[in-house]
Amino acid sequence: MDVVVIGAGHNGLTASIALAMRGLSVAVVDHLPWYGGMAGSKWLSGARIPVGAYVIGLIPNELLEVLGLRIEKHYSDPIAVYIYGDTLVRWWLDKERRFSEFESIGVNGLRDMWSEIEGFHASLRKYLFRVDPPSREELSQDPVLARFIRESARDFLSRYLPQWLWDMFVIGFYIDHPAFLVGYFNPPGGWYIPARGGEIGSWVLVDELYRRALELGVRIYLGIGVKKIMISNRRVEGVVLEDGSRIEARYVISTASPANTMLDLIDPGLVDEDILRRLEKGSSRIGVRRIVAVFKEKPRLSDKLEPYRGSIIQTQLGEVIVGSNYILATGGFDIEDLDEIAPEIRKAIAVEVMDAEDIERVFRVRGGMLNHIAMTNEYLYNCRPICGWGYRTPIQGLYLGGAGTWPGGQVTCIPGWNAAQRLIMDIIGDSESAHHIPCS
Repeated sequence: MDVVVIGAGHNGLTASIALAMRGLSVAVVDHLPWYGGMAGSKWLSGARIPVGAYVIGLIPNELLEVLGLRIEKHYSDPIAVYIYGDTLVRWWLDKERRFSEFESIGVNGLRDMWSEIEGFHASLRKYLFRVDPPSREELSQDPVLARFIRESARDFLSRYLPQWLWDMFVIGFYIDHPAFLVGYFNPPGGWYIPARGGEIGSWVLVDELYRRALELGVRIYLGIGVKKIMISNRRVEGVVLEDGSRIEARYVISTASPANTMLDLIDPGLVDEDILRRLEKGSSRIGVRRIVAVFKEKPRLSDKLEPYRGSIIQTQLGEVIVGSNYILATGGFDIEDLDEIAPEIRKAIAVEVMDAEDIERVFRVRGGMLNHIAMTNEYLYNCRPICGWGYRTPIQGLYLGGAGTWPGGQVTCIPGWNAAQRLIMDIIGDSESAHHIPCS
């Protein structure tokens, strides 16, 4: 086997496709019984529910095309509705209608702010598909990105919006970190739900990634995790699985969190203690909770929200989406907090609650950190996860390609793609060997 990829999430499957497209033999291993990781799905009392990601918006179209994925984009209109007291603010698909919505409540800065965010994404494109991630200093030289790098999210948002609207654009945990995060988490095209063949759900993306990987001959092993990465003389030799079996390989790409990879899967003493402490610090628990309630039929919403059941419902506590027979809430919600949104929430036939400890246990991601490593100032750019690493590690043949690497979390497929291209370049020995995606 040429390469073992740890993790069958969107980045792991993306990496496997990129490698298989170049003729390498690839095995993907995941302890979860489903493919897709946090972008996957499972069944709960008759409902197919997303286990983590519920909307998509940050994957470049060019990457979808290169990977050979066949998906459609299902947009709700409005894309989102923000509840603040008795006020509803709707995020319409049409920009002019959106700007008018904000101006009708006396907020006149959105037009200028959104122009800046569009400029941010246009400029960021030049740096996304870099196998050697850009540094803070390099990005600070970009005439558009410089402001987003140097300014805090608080300062950026306060220039355009009253404070009560900030939660629409960035969670409070990141408000004193770079405005880069406001740009990053707000795609110009908006959030959508993938669809194909009549199926609509965030999981359609990983269904397609899974299909494409199998089509290219990738071997995928689910329900059995990696116990240890085999290393001899600081060189990867493969992996040992939890049942004691081995897969010998010349290279390993781990799309698990960097902390879990370096702390749990390799022998002590191979990585400097300061690096391990940094990874642990970046995996601190921030208290996200996920609640899913499944109903026998379409769940009833409050009268004011009924027209927006296809939209993302945003509150100061987090976000809620409504499926055909389920409600999913992510953030700081308790069950009683959902009464305002779904008055009959207690009539659900099944309820699943996962807090950060559960997320850590189920997904084996330290701290239950959905982005693997916090997207705070010290863990951004080429310092994600360790300054200067990029997608390589100090162990020869071991690469990182998950959300804990550049450019960061959310469903982008970019870390997996870039890690695979870095490996391909290292094998062949020149930059022309990688599959370059236009960045203009």
